[in-house]
Amino acid sequence: MSEVKENTKKKKGVGLRSLVSGDFLQDGKVVANLPFILFVVFLMLVYISYGYYADNTIRSLSKEEKRSEKLYSELQSLMEIYDQESLQSTVADKLKGKSIYEAKDPPRVMWIGKK
Repeated sequence: MSEVKENTKKKKGVGLRSLVSGDFLQDGKVVANLPFILFVVFLMLVYISYGYYADNTIRSLSKEEKRSEKLYSELQSLMEIYDQESLQSTVADKLKGKSIYEAKDPPRVMWIGKK
C-alpha cells in the first residue's frame, strides 16, 4: 500500500515537473488535441470581442439617449415660445403699425348660383 502512495506522489511530482519543464509537449497529447485547443481559443476570442461590442453599443445608446433628452427639452422650450408668440393679442400688437387690422365681423359665406 505504501508503494501505491509513493507512485501517486511521483506522478504528481512528475506532472508538475513536466509542466514546468515542457515535457508534456513531447508526449503527443497536445498535438493530438490541437484542433480542440484551437476551437477553444477561437471561442475565447469571440467571447472577448462580443464583450467589447456590447460595451460600445451600450455606450453609444447612452450617448444618444442623453442627446435625445437634450433635444426634447429644447423642443419644449421652443414650443412654449411659439405658444406665447402666436397668441391673438401678441399678433395684433405686432401688426398695429403695418396697417393690417383684425377683422371685427366674422367671415360670411357667399353662394353663387349656377347659370
